[in-house]
Order: sequence, then C-alpha cells, then structure tokens
Amino acid sequence: MMNFKMVTSCPQNVDTIVRYTKFDAVPTFSDPAIQEAFDAALGGDDFGLEPGTVKSFRMKLGDHFVNLILVGFNCKLYEKALPIFRKATLKVGTKLNELKSKVVFVDNFTNMFFMEKDEIARQFASTLPLCDYAFDKYMIKKAGYTDKEIHVFANEDIAAALEEGANIAKGICIARDLVNEPAEVLTPAELAARTAAFGKEYGFEVEVFDKAACEEFGMHAFLTVGRASINEPKLIVMRYNGGEGVAKGVIGKGLCYDSGGLFLKPGANMHAMKGDMAGSAAVIGAMCSIAMNKLPKNVVTVVAACENMVDGAGYRNGDIVHTMAGKSVFIHSTDAEGRLTLADAITYMIRKEQVDSIIELSTLTGSCSNFFSDICAGVLTTDDAMFEQIASHSDIAGEKYARLPHFEEYREYIKSDIADLFNSSTNGAGGICAGLFLDEFKEDKPFMHIDVAGVTFAKSKKDGYPKGGTGYGVKTVYNYIKG
Repeated sequence: MMNFKMVTSCPQNVDTIVRYTKFDAVPTFSDPAIQEAFDAALGGDDFGLEPGTVKSFRMKLGDHFVNLILVGFNCKLYEKALPIFRKATLKVGTKLNELKSKVVFVDNFTNMFFMEKDEIARQFASTLPLCDYAFDKYMIKKAGYTDKEIHVFANEDIAAALEEGANIAKGICIARDLVNEPAEVLTPAELAARTAAFGKEYGFEVEVFDKAACEEFGMHAFLTVGRASINEPKLIVMRYNGGEGVAKGVIGKGLCYDSGGLFLKPGANMHAMKGDMAGSAAVIGAMCSIAMNKLPKNVVTVVAACENMVDGAGYRNGDIVHTMAGKSVFIHSTDAEGRLTLADAITYMIRKEQVDSIIELSTLTGSCSNFFSDICAGVLTTDDAMFEQIASHSDIAGEKYARLPHFEEYREYIKSDIADLFNSSTNGAGGICAGLFLDEFKEDKPFMHIDVAGVTFAKSKKDGYPKGGTGYGVKTVYNYIKG
C-alpha cells in the first residue's frame, strides 16, 4: 500500500530519494542537505541519463545512508512527454520494490512544464501504485511488497491531485482483482455481492435484480445466455449522483465465465475465459474511483452478469431468441453471447434509467483482439462527437483507441432471413459486425461500443503490469465521466 503526502521538506527518516531531472543536466535538489550529500558523493559526474532512464545510487545523508533514484527526463518532447513520464514512473516503482523502500521523498518534479502541475501529480499518483499490485491471495509465497510513505515535495498545493490519482489507482487495482479471480469464486452472485460492498464502502447505490425480475423486464436474450449454468444471472445496477442533470450511462460486459456454449471454445483458450467480465470490472473499478473522488457528476452503470455454459437446458445454434427491445435474433453461434446480454443491458439502460448517452466496454470479439493485439481497443460508434470525446482523453488515460468503420454495407452481414438480426457475421468483419449489432439497440441515444478484448489481460509481466488483469478502461471511463 502507498500513502501519498505533499510536503515542503524531506522527512528525517527517509530511506529513498527520487529526482526527475533534465537528461542533459547535473541534478539539483530542493533540500540543501540533499544537495550537499549529492555533491560530496556524486557531484561532477556526467550521468548522461536518456529520457525515461532510471538509475539508482547509495549516498550518505546526515547520519545514515539513503538510496538515490535519478530519472532522466526531457520536457521538450511534449507529445511524447506524458507516456514517457508514466513509463519512467513505473520503472521507479519497480526500483522502489527492489530496494524495499519504505519512506520515499520525491523531490520537486513539479518544475516540469510539459503540462499543468496538478495533472503531473495526478498522473504520478495514479501510476506509481500499480507497481505494488499483486494477486497472490491463493499463494503461500506472497509478493512481499513493503508499505510505502510517498512524500512529494511541492511549492504549490497538489495534495488534492495526489489523492485523486491514488484513488484512480485503487479503482484500477479493484478491476484487476475482479478479472484475476477464478470463475468458481467470482460467480454472478459473488460479483453482485462485491459490487454492493464497494458501493457501501465508497458511496454509490447498488441495486441487484434476480432472474425473476429480469424476466419481468423481458430480458430474454440475457437470460437465455445464462440458463445452462447452475449460477443464476444477476443484473447489477450502480448509480452515483454527485451533480445535476441527466446521468451518463456506462455498461460493462459481465460474462463471469464463457465456455462458448455448444459452440465450444478451443481448450487452449478456455482458462482465460474467467476474464470475459473485464468490461464489467473496468466499469466497477471506475465507479469506485468516481465515488472516492466525489466527482460532481451523475452516472449509471449496468452489468448483466451470467455464465455461458454447456447443459441440456442451454440454448442452441439455430435457435431464435427475443430481446427486451422486442427484436428477434437468430443464433448462429452460442459463442457470440456477449452481444445478447449487452443488447438487453442497453435496452434496460435506456428504458429504465433514462440516461442521456451510453458507452459500453466488452471483451467482445477475437476479431478485434487479433487485429489490434494488446496495443489498443477498437471503437465503433456512429456518433462523431462521442468518439472525439473518448479520443480526447486517450493521452491522459494512457489507453489507446482506434475507430472501426461503420459503413451501412456491413449491416447486411447481421441480417437474418427468419429473424430481425443474426448474432454473428455472415461474411467476416467480426469486430465491426458485433459493434453494429449493439448499435441496433441504441434507439435515439448517442452510443459507443468499445471492444477491449486484447488489452484487459497481460500475458507477460512488465513494470506495473503483472501477468493477468490490467484494469484497462478504468481511467477512460473515469475521465469520460469527469469531462
């Protein structure tokens, strides 16, 4: 755990000093005692720190030795400065763990001029804690990260920005935990219970509807997907009222496990299908951060949580199911299940919650994952203003998005001869057609589909990102709601 505090002097019990410094200049320090110690131990050396480079040293400060971490930086990079800053900060976090640091003094990085001081502080505090994340609850040997006091020197008040950033990081770690949980633990009922607990702890309303309530709503497509599982579906609705006006709507796909149904997935991929609820994890984590930071906004988020399993009661390829909107869908593939649950979630959001717009996050298609890999998410919307709004937050969130085409010709691929819609593409373009399928349910609301299939689960470890859930989408939703 990291605790951030803004200070105007270095704490006496410091064990590690961090300084972001110009890559082509000798480091200077705000504290005369630190400057004197540096000059005595390392003064006159040509460090040659390239932007983003992190190096550590030992030096004596007063009556004890401390670690010194120097971070090369170049504010003149402008467009590249923020991502380099975040990557360098993740390297700092990794180094702090290697050194087992406990009391850290971060010298004045707010002398940087590539963006507002508050935003630099917010980025720092929302990035550094990711290095202390570990999902080790089922392991005998724990990660063993030390609790850290992070004292940040500043000549102006950045305390609120540090707190906001730290709360965003908490939301990301909540999302990671949810994605990493085994499906036998994180059933729809357990996801609903944890969400309710988060709401009580952080300050947002949670209402959970059971199978009977969803039947009354007419959410037949959602219930059809989940009917082969012994774990009944749950519709989870979160409401945060921090401002005036009509709420924005956010939906997250909540497939707690996806076997593919009768269209069974290849065995090599099935272990990762516990993460098919990463969209819901992102919106739940974002709601926690929104409430923790008391944003003056209104937002409603919806998760249609269920499992797509194999059983004699399950739906079949070739069936026709009816949605809450009244449209019928021919089931070409039981593995194109997410769009069925999301279609009903969209209709519920519009008709029951009366939001002014909807964005939706889902691990929806292998098509987007294969095309974009783990670099960015795919976005489909017919609303240019919505895309520009999300795109405008991409740099701040550090989450990339590429827009998919929505030519009318693609809609022919989701038309059926015996039903209103076809639940998977008849001619390729799977990611595009999945988004257009959902677009058929938006009614008169601005709508955006975000396919995060390739970016929500890290296959290997790197700074700040252990193998497993990434929490991708939390910062985008948070910044979208913040506006």
